[in-house]
Order: sequence, then C-alpha cells, then structure tokens
Amino acid sequence: MPTSSEGKQTFFYGWVIVAICMLLGFLGTGFYSYSRGIFLPSLAEALSEGSRFEISLGFSWAAIVGAAVSPILGRFLDKNSPRLVIMIGICVVATSYVFLSNAQSLWQFYLIVGLGFGIGMSCMGGMAWHRSVIFWFDHWRGRAIAFAVMGASLAGIMMPPLVTALVDSYGWRVGYNIFAVSTAVTLLPIVYFFMKDRPGDIGEVRDGHVYAAKHQHEQIELPSDSIVWTWQGLLKTPAFWSIGLIFGSMVCVFTAVMLHLFGHLLDLGLTTDDAALVLSATALFAALGKPVVGFLSDFLGARITIWIALISQALALLMFTQADTFALCLVAAMMYGFGYSGMSPLRTFAVSTSVGSTSFALATGVLRWVELPFILSASPLAGFIYDATGTYNGAFFILAGLMLVACIGPFFIKVGGAAERKALAAGKTRTA
Repeated sequence: MPTSSEGKQTFFYGWVIVAICMLLGFLGTGFYSYSRGIFLPSLAEALSEGSRFEISLGFSWAAIVGAAVSPILGRFLDKNSPRLVIMIGICVVATSYVFLSNAQSLWQFYLIVGLGFGIGMSCMGGMAWHRSVIFWFDHWRGRAIAFAVMGASLAGIMMPPLVTALVDSYGWRVGYNIFAVSTAVTLLPIVYFFMKDRPGDIGEVRDGHVYAAKHQHEQIELPSDSIVWTWQGLLKTPAFWSIGLIFGSMVCVFTAVMLHLFGHLLDLGLTTDDAALVLSATALFAALGKPVVGFLSDFLGARITIWIALISQALALLMFTQADTFALCLVAAMMYGFGYSGMSPLRTFAVSTSVGSTSFALATGVLRWVELPFILSASPLAGFIYDATGTYNGAFFILAGLMLVACIGPFFIKVGGAAERKALAAGKTRTA
C-alpha cells in the first residue's frame, strides 16, 4: 500500500474492508432479501397449493433460528474472528440454495429455509461484517457503515428485473442453483485472501495512522465505548429497548414489503416488468440514500436521522395503498427506498454509540430477540390479510402506523456522531 515519507501508510485498508462488506451485502443479503418476493408466487404454487401465508411462515422460521443463534454468535464475534464466521456462513448459504432448488414439499422448504438460511445468513450477514467495520472505524463510522451496506441496495436495483427474467425463462429451481454458484465462487476466495479482522493485524489503528495523527485533539476515549456488557445488563438499558422498538419496526416493515410488494403491484394491474422496475426503484433510492444517511448520522446524530427515515417509510406505505398507476407506485417506491436506506447503517450506528463498540455484536445478537416478535408477525400477517381480503392495503396501513409509533424510540438513545465527539473534545480543552 502507498506510504508517506515518514513510512506510514497513506491508504487506509479499512476501505478495503468496506468494499468486501459491500460485496457480501450484494451477493448475500441482497440475493436473499430482494429475490424472495419474486420467488414467492412460484414457491406457493409448487409447494403449498398457492398459499402465500404458508410460504411466508418459512421465512419466519429462519428469523427464529437466526435469533436463537445470534447472542452466542455475537459473543464469539466480539472476541474472535468475523472472517471465520463469514466463511462458514457462505458455505451454509450456498449449500442451502442447492437444497432449496430440489425441495419437493412444504416441510422440506421449512427445514431448508429455517435452518439453512437462519444459521447461514446470521453468520455471513450484517452482524458479522458490521462488527468488522466497527473494528476498523471510529470517527467516521456512520459513513463507513453507510457505504458498506450499499451492496445490498445495489443488488436490489439489479436483482428484480434479472430474477424476474430468470424465473420466467428457466424456473425458480434453476434460479436458486445460480444463486448457490454465484455466492460460493465469488465470496469464498475474496473473504479468505483479503478480509482482515482488526487493524492491528496489519499494524494499523482505527481510522488509520494518517487520520489519527492529523486529528489528535479529537482522539477521545469514551468510557461508554469500552464497557463489556452482559445480556442481563443490556436488558436493563432503556436505550437498548428503544433501539429494539425502532429497528424491530423497520425490519418488520422491510421483510413484509420485500416479500409482498411484488404481488401487490401485480394485483394493481402492473406487468411483471413494471413491478420489477418498481422494486428496483426502491433499491436505487436506498442505495442513493445510504451515503446521505451516513453523513447525516455523523453530523446530526442518530435521532434526527432516524425520524427522517421512519416518517419517509410511513408516508410511502400509505401512498402504496392509494397508488393506481405505475407512476404513483414509482414515487412511493422512491420515498420508501430512501426511508429504509437508513435501516441497516442507523441500527449499527445507534447500537455502537448508545451501547458502545466493545460488545457491539453481543448487543446486536440479543437485539434479535427484541426484534423477533415484529419480524415474526409482519410477513405472515400480510399474507393472512391478503388471503382473507384479496388485497394488501390493510397490511400496509398497519405497517405505516407501526412506523409512527416507533418515532418514540429516538428520545431514549444517544445522539452520537462526530459532532458529539468534537463537542466533548472542545469541553475537555476548556477545562484543561
């Protein structure tokens, strides 16, 4: 890597870690999240006699299994190697895609999705690589996380039209086999050769030696950042429950919308191509919104940025219930995409600033249990409402209301961000 005249590296390797995390989000979270709704009608017809509710339950089983393993996995990630965990997750997910492509019954679908993706996505998903980013970044954590999670949004832009064409032309079984090969062949060598767990592994420090040297006056050790939490202690913290309410609500809405929006758009009379474009629009604005959210969280803090995200999603959901043209659906998709662009980066930012970074993965793992009731109820409820009424409008109204209730949460978390650190540094200088 390039070095300065003093022998210090001028390129910070943390940005390579961010790039790897983007790829993990693209081929991991992006494949899994953005393709489910497109596969849903085919899976329902092939495995559950057309019931979308029964297929939705399979993804709820994955959430239960993921929540069960997350606290243990989180404790391991805080103390050991995220790289190892990610590689295990890649192997499990790729194998699960192969098994899923050969599923012949509903119970097989539940077993593969529940265990395979529940465990695999927990290992290679956001908790593991967010832990890596936090090891590498401190002052500009917000923007680093925002760029890291852009991979999933980029997948959301590309996947809907590609997967729609793939399923239409070759069927859902071939589609899952292609997912398996793409995941394993691309991710395993990159993670094995280029992923580094901590800056100290290559003689670096958080944010890089060059940045730290130029901003010595801002290098403040926050006592809250080094607290080693137990899960019992976390459950006694108001900020922890507030984060659970906020992001449990966001994940609840995201899982339901990503699974059912494609079907809702078809019911409105859109063609499969137009419906895929609407899904791509949500992902496009999620991708464009992530850098904005990253900068806002660094400079304005978590509270204001979270309120913007929640209100944007609520308004978009209400718009989806009234949209009757492709143009209106596209506008709602853009607003919704911007709103949920902050879901992943803001969650990580809020946890790492309110709880601290030392026990970040444990906190994230325990948080899965707080979020679990939201996740379990969302997709099956939307599927049940559709089966009972023939429309998703009632479900979207409920989800919009949940977003507004979640606006209570930011009052109980820390502001965080570079601005807060600068204020603390200024106060320390005045009292010195």
